Amino acid sequence: MSQKPFILIADDDQEDRYLLHTAFEEIGRSNDIYLVENGLQVFKYLDMSTEQSGMPSLIVLDLNMPILDGMETLSRLKAHKLYKNIPVIMFTTSVHEVEKARCLEIGAVDFIKKPARFQQTISTAKFLHESATGSQQAALRG
Repeated sequence: MSQKPFILIADDDQEDRYLLHTAFEEIGRSNDIYLVENGLQVFKYLDMSTEQSGMPSLIVLDLNMPILDGMETLSRLKAHKLYKNIPVIMFTTSVHEVEKARCLEIGAVDFIKKPARFQQTISTAKFLHESATGSQQAALRG
């Protein structure tokens, strides 16, 4: 686990990545995130991290991504001996109860809808940072 809260975010939409990065800048936490475009890049990042700086405190996955979508990425993370304990939050444009239930069953800690307005994106960034901080503190206690 890293020394400070660190969030790995996977989203294929360039505009959504930009908005999230800008929101994290607004709350003074842009150095606490790393953005990738799909699930395959999540694993490439994590494989490099095991040899370097440490694991993220939280992973945020867009549900609908090319190459390796959010649900498949979540399944593979939860089946992997090194990555299974990293909390994962699903982040999507629409909340379908069946998908939400399936992701929570697989092991996601939350399933949240992408905000429609930038002010809500800032609130989401704060929530994600607080979630990463809480996850890190729980890991340190456990």
